[in-house]
Amino acid sequence: MLPVQLFDVLRAYAALLPPRSIELAGVSFETLHGFLLAHVLLNTHFNDFPPSKQYQLLFWKWAVDRLEQLASDPDQIDERIYTHHVGLIQDLSPQSLGTSAPSPSYVTYLWASNNPPLKPVYPGYASATLLESRTTIESGTTGLRTWSASLILAQHLLAHPALIQSRRILELGCGAGFLAVVTASIQLEKSLDAGSLWLTDVNEPVLSRCEHNLRLRCNRSCHHPNLNLRLLDWFDAMSHDRRSSVQELLDEARPDVILGADVVYDPSIIPPLVDVLALALKPREDRTTPTAYIALTQRNEDTLANFLHEAEQLLSVEMISTELVANNLFTSSTELGQAASSQTVRIFRMQSRQPR
Repeated sequence: MLPVQLFDVLRAYAALLPPRSIELAGVSFETLHGFLLAHVLLNTHFNDFPPSKQYQLLFWKWAVDRLEQLASDPDQIDERIYTHHVGLIQDLSPQSLGTSAPSPSYVTYLWASNNPPLKPVYPGYASATLLESRTTIESGTTGLRTWSASLILAQHLLAHPALIQSRRILELGCGAGFLAVVTASIQLEKSLDAGSLWLTDVNEPVLSRCEHNLRLRCNRSCHHPNLNLRLLDWFDAMSHDRRSSVQELLDEARPDVILGADVVYDPSIIPPLVDVLALALKPREDRTTPTAYIALTQRNEDTLANFLHEAEQLLSVEMISTELVANNLFTSSTELGQAASSQTVRIFRMQSRQPR
């Protein structure tokens, strides 16, 4: 059995984590060298969906340095590793490395699975791959990258798959699509009835990026039979003239479950978000009572308290989980590589207060 530290190497490379965070105590040259060659450099997944060249240069500099420290003779290192590293140096000028913003990159998130795909990135693991921004804001939006609350909510769904299997799901603020890819993967494990998945966002480029990621051939979501993407402006729920368009979407989607992650990012969007939730959670004529699962990263206590106060006026709100981001299944470092040791995400379950 391979040392657990080697999976940490793969996870770091896949998710673009700082190599300096990898602990390799007790791993021999032969073991590390063979793993880097077989599971990283020659991994067909990373050839098709590679991390950015800026990150690869950082990673392979770390890998070569570590191998040279462990090797009794530098000639033991496979020439293909040196060739790849030198090629990255030649492709990226020192000027561009120091001044240009990080380019968008494929990011692959891995989790242990009893039902991995036929061609897994790593044996025994399922995965979600996304083309993401590597900056906080790109093209005027924060929606082109994955944020902490999505990781924690996805982990919750993986632990409780019955919440979404064979159900009609509506996601508010789908962003780049991480939660959607994981949700679709869980739904497809019940092949007889995958249910449906409705992804919404206010930003058209973000919605296009989400669709691109859902359709990547490496993601199980590309096989989902009932994916739907729609533009949705929460402020329409507060407008007498446009409220009907929100209701039409909800009538078409008929969601059993509403998902939202990191959707409370500014006080101004709280009233329209609560209005959309109140509409979406109304019991239907078939006596179905929809349920929402909303995951929020604790950044500003006042904003969070404001949201909960507004929501509790119309909805039944119950906090069902509090998790450290560092405990998530996918990565121990999030949000542009910042330490996640003190970052907390709360998950709330919400339903309508109205009687059936």
